[in-house]
Amino acid sequence: MKENTKQKESFQEELIEEFEAFQLTQQDKFPEHELLKIDLHCHDYNSDVPDELLGRILNVPETWLKTEDLVETLKKNGCNAITVTNHNNARSCFELKEKGFDVLIGAEFSCTVPDFNIGIHVLTYGFNQEQEKMLNRLRKNIYAFQEYTFANNLPTIWAHPLYHYTTNGVPPIEFFGKLVLIFERFEVLNGQRDTWQNMLVKIWLESLTSEKIDQLSKEHGIDPHQYCHNPYKKSLSGGSDSHMGIFSGLTGTYLHVPDLQKRLLTTSLAELALEAIRKGEMAPYGSHHNTEKLTVAFLDYVCQIAMNHQDPGLLRILLHKGTTQDKIIAMLISNGFSELKRHKVTMKFIELFHNCFIGKSPSFSQRWFVPRIYKPIFDDATRIAENGKTEPENKIKIYHDSIVSINNRLNEILYDRLTKKVNELAAFNKIEDINFNNLIKNVELPSDFRMLAESDSIKEWSKNGQKMKSPNLKNFMDGLSFPFLASSLILAAHFTSAKVLYNVRPLLQTFSKEIGRLEHPKRMLWLTDTFDDNNGVSMVLREMHEEIKKRDLPIDIMVCSNTLQPDDHLIVLKPMAEFNFPFYQQQTLRIPNFLEIHTLFQEREYDRIMCSTEGLMGLAALYLKNAYSVKAHFYIHTDWIMFARKVLNIESHNLNHLRRLLRTYYHGFDSLFVLNTDQQKWFTGKSMGFDPSLVSLTAHWVDDKFYPRKDRKSEMFGLSMNQPVVAFVGRISYEKGVLELPEIYKEIEKEIPNVHFVIAGTGPAEKQLKEAMPDAIYTGWIDHNQLPDIYYAADLLILPSKFDTFSCVVLEALSCGLPVIAYNTKGPKDIINDGENGFLVSNQADMIQRIITSIKDKELHKSLKNSAIQRSKEFHKDKIINQLLKDVGLQE
Repeated sequence: MKENTKQKESFQEELIEEFEAFQLTQQDKFPEHELLKIDLHCHDYNSDVPDELLGRILNVPETWLKTEDLVETLKKNGCNAITVTNHNNARSCFELKEKGFDVLIGAEFSCTVPDFNIGIHVLTYGFNQEQEKMLNRLRKNIYAFQEYTFANNLPTIWAHPLYHYTTNGVPPIEFFGKLVLIFERFEVLNGQRDTWQNMLVKIWLESLTSEKIDQLSKEHGIDPHQYCHNPYKKSLSGGSDSHMGIFSGLTGTYLHVPDLQKRLLTTSLAELALEAIRKGEMAPYGSHHNTEKLTVAFLDYVCQIAMNHQDPGLLRILLHKGTTQDKIIAMLISNGFSELKRHKVTMKFIELFHNCFIGKSPSFSQRWFVPRIYKPIFDDATRIAENGKTEPENKIKIYHDSIVSINNRLNEILYDRLTKKVNELAAFNKIEDINFNNLIKNVELPSDFRMLAESDSIKEWSKNGQKMKSPNLKNFMDGLSFPFLASSLILAAHFTSAKVLYNVRPLLQTFSKEIGRLEHPKRMLWLTDTFDDNNGVSMVLREMHEEIKKRDLPIDIMVCSNTLQPDDHLIVLKPMAEFNFPFYQQQTLRIPNFLEIHTLFQEREYDRIMCSTEGLMGLAALYLKNAYSVKAHFYIHTDWIMFARKVLNIESHNLNHLRRLLRTYYHGFDSLFVLNTDQQKWFTGKSMGFDPSLVSLTAHWVDDKFYPRKDRKSEMFGLSMNQPVVAFVGRISYEKGVLELPEIYKEIEKEIPNVHFVIAGTGPAEKQLKEAMPDAIYTGWIDHNQLPDIYYAADLLILPSKFDTFSCVVLEALSCGLPVIAYNTKGPKDIINDGENGFLVSNQADMIQRIITSIKDKELHKSLKNSAIQRSKEFHKDKIINQLLKDVGLQE
């Protein structure tokens, strides 16, 4: 990746500074020789009923970790006191106790706050089996639960306070103000949460003075002494919250026991730990991190699901509580894992990965049987297993770096093989034979993935009277399945970890504003598949980039390219592969590394997205939106329905299918920016169904080089002043209506014999146009900096296109004082004031007549030129950019 080195990570630095200062205070809080070390929040296989609905539908436990393996890991990581806090049960603790093990009885109860209908997790310690039954009965009402634990001297800790379970959006601040009155212990270091979330909890608790607690008590009508021994002392704890056992004990709590060595002679570790928790004599420990720990944990979890997957049953899925969408997702996941288990190579990789995560190194002889191309992946996995001997603070980095390295190697193999297969298809004209009408018509997935994997059917259609066959999917996927599935698992683990951490982002933003600390910076990532190509979208984005640089706006543009150089506010990713397709040679398909995009989004501290293209960067935008729970906006440059009709020759009955696909895609974004009122009406109408408040009208502008200047007709075209020039500027393609020009020229020449047509541009219809209109002046491709000379040397600009969503050439021409005649269609009709700075026409005959009138009537032409300049000033970049910044929330 090529980077913009100007970007600073001040927010991360602030978080690290806050965390390190906190750690120093906790390390010095108690004498080291009087401390017990315990992970107060960890799980094993008895956490068998997940809180997440999807896990319950699929009937998968939260972990398969054996109790003895968890205990071994905790001891290896320095814990001398042990507890296991499974969800809503202490079976593991009671089993250990029956075996004579010194264990602190504990569990993590899922409790409900009834007046807010919000679920929270409460760590509870020191209860017996009868009390456990009562706690499970009371957990539906947190107030009754806390009253009971207080009365029975059972210490509780509010686990990860900013992570909650609710279907009603973000909890109000009042929710936290009320619950802080009924708890006196809080988990501020959770090993599966990022530093931002942990530090917000810490700062919030530090801000709770005695006066503030008394004020909250009055506001909510709660006497905190009913729930807390000392409501003014808020004690802090830590726990790994590890389910897979990989990081158990690396985050936890030091418990202070005065005269520890003496007390150990008469009292068990569990009793001493319980005593310290009751008194709140606790100091949390851990390390700074973002999503790395959770990514590793989820990757191992996915591996274990694949290894232990059992069909949950169709009736279970259909009859289980949940929405239709939840059940569809569950069926897709179940199908996916069933298919995965059939793929032996991928399953061997999964088993290798899991064994390495738990420290089981593969034997050297196993490496002999690994294909040479996969040996580097095998070696990276082996390094993960050897990580067990590394210092705890370095483990996370080694795990993460190894996973990224494996992912990159898998991608290299995948795209190298994919490139060869695509080239083979191209060599046999298979790609050229693709029929888009059949492609759109047959866009479908079978309900059973096995049908897709085993399908040998070859679809046929007719082309030029001959029967054509589609490529065989099964043969095409041969050799691609393993690197694709394996890299997809790694990306899925990254996605899920970010999703779990940041699905409370709106709450974190609200909370940081409330406490006035650690507010995430406002910064937008603008994704595009095109930037330096010869098309209108690239031109607009280049102009936008220049303005972003000049103003130093909190926006970076990201593009995938092998030739483009990075710049300030411009991130250039090296593509994993590039493809050109015969049906649209002008745009190269560049495949980015999605994991690289995922990582950069977090490292660069973005909190919102804009996207300009519907290609792979569009998919990346939707991925980031859902992974990081941020707003994603789409800037629509192209009318794809018109493009499909005019360029791809899609039949009318298939356009509805395409429209539905586009509707589903665009509805994935939070808002749309459109360039004309027709598009705005279409998107907010019945066919697309967008809320009008979510579809904003924006515009392009032209840079300062487009202004009236001295006539250069002689220099540019070798013509005298009295020879009228009608110009066309743009891509010479069928959708631009260029094949209407010969007929228009022929009719005008009858009335104005000395008229000349100038065609500025290149394109696929250029040869055909030259044959039909050989007397025109063809300039070829014109550099953007030279276009003002073309405009001012002409007398009229005509636009026979009905395809443009905005038409920058119209605004450029008006800025140079050149009147424009165009069809009364979206784009031009929002710029041209009919009869003032040009004309909007309904048909070719009308266009011809308006051209003749505009040239012959000198006074009219002069008036049109003056009005053109005035109209162009209404599209000022300051106004357009400021409104855009307001619409995306970067400016008040």
